[in-house]
Amino acid sequence: MWVMSPTEAMLVLFETPSHPMHVGALELFEPPRESGPDHARSMFEALISHEGASDTFRRRAVRPLRGASYPWWSFDVHIDLGYHVRHTAVPGRGRMEDLLSLVSQMHGMPLDPQHPMWEMHVIEGLADGRTAVFSKIHLSLMDGPAGLRLLHHALSTDPDARDCPAPWTPGVAGTSRRESVLPVAVVRAGVRAATSIVGVLPALAKVAYDGVREQHLTLPLQSPPTMLNVPVGRARKLAARSWPIRRLVSVATAASTTINAVVLAMCSGALRRYLLEQYALPDAPLTAMLPVPLGLGGTMIGPRGRDHGVGAMVVGLATDEADPAARLARISESVEHTNRVFGALSHTQFQLMSALAISPILLEPVRRFVDDTPPPFNVMISYMPGPSRPRYWNGARLDAVYPAPTVLGGQALSITLTSRSGQLDVGVVGDRHAVPHLQRIITHLETSLSDLEHAVAASGT
Repeated sequence: MWVMSPTEAMLVLFETPSHPMHVGALELFEPPRESGPDHARSMFEALISHEGASDTFRRRAVRPLRGASYPWWSFDVHIDLGYHVRHTAVPGRGRMEDLLSLVSQMHGMPLDPQHPMWEMHVIEGLADGRTAVFSKIHLSLMDGPAGLRLLHHALSTDPDARDCPAPWTPGVAGTSRRESVLPVAVVRAGVRAATSIVGVLPALAKVAYDGVREQHLTLPLQSPPTMLNVPVGRARKLAARSWPIRRLVSVATAASTTINAVVLAMCSGALRRYLLEQYALPDAPLTAMLPVPLGLGGTMIGPRGRDHGVGAMVVGLATDEADPAARLARISESVEHTNRVFGALSHTQFQLMSALAISPILLEPVRRFVDDTPPPFNVMISYMPGPSRPRYWNGARLDAVYPAPTVLGGQALSITLTSRSGQLDVGVVGDRHAVPHLQRIITHLETSLSDLEHAVAASGT
């Protein structure tokens, strides 16, 4: 057995039956011309023929002393692909709505800790002839961006290739890092962590001072209470749609801003319309947690702007602003300032600041008993980059990738975007009961983008 990192252990320990800690992705494939009606069956059989699996897909969480001790990793020698890879069909008439309903049920089910916590479902029966693949993996094994990259690494740019590997194949997935359990190594890791924490304190003070002084930086616990920040259960609902990225690029160019700001403004307008429909729009602007920095083409929000990194920060969405152009301008200014402030941090300081930004989520149990404790943020919005060129799996063309993010306690809604060959694929996951009529958010995303297009055109910019 091997010791878990603190982050991995936290994701295992915090999971409950009503709060599964996994992420998913729904991929749609256009079968090659020579394939028959049994393409899904052929894809399933080809996948399970790849019996070798990397360490990541063989890891299983073990909690000795009947779950009372720190969790460890055990590595299964043999993987039961008959359990992990499944073949199923879309119910009903095979419409997209039927597929999303099926995937919503799959996404709400926790992964079995008695096995390495990942699954892949090959789904047939879509009326348009496409084959769907829904994958889910526990966050302790792999985060969302890494999981999406892994799925794409199994694909080929050659439509004639017929030897594509499975995502779990060692040559695709690589090897996982195993932490030493020697006491000396543990002590050294603790010293490094303590040194980093001491070093980040001056940076934290500067960021807080700049944010308060200039009133452009949104800090945690500045969010208004909303219908989206309530206790959630296990039942999920997934809604999805794709947009041409060129539409967002046109708005960004006309408004002299970044695509990052346009994405946030698009989501902001959709949330504003949705909450107005529910008679639940607060007077104060909503805030969004960006667990993965947006990077659709503009400046990265990250350490000195040099690398993507996995970070987190809270930004204002200006949902109190009715005018789309003014809302975009406010969001653009906020993102630019956040980028400037956080860009001055070192990589380590950026990571620690990110941890501090999301730490108020731990107050969620307290908020159930203290009415005036504000939520740490109102909604999660994240972006995971995908391939810029078309991809194929044994001749089947990848036609869409809809992320299915996790939903945290007290956070009933999460929006995730990914780019793919000039398209922007959006997955919206919400608690089935806390966020009624989730599909309306997808509709409002289109309306919000259209409003932005008209606003920048009318302004003559």
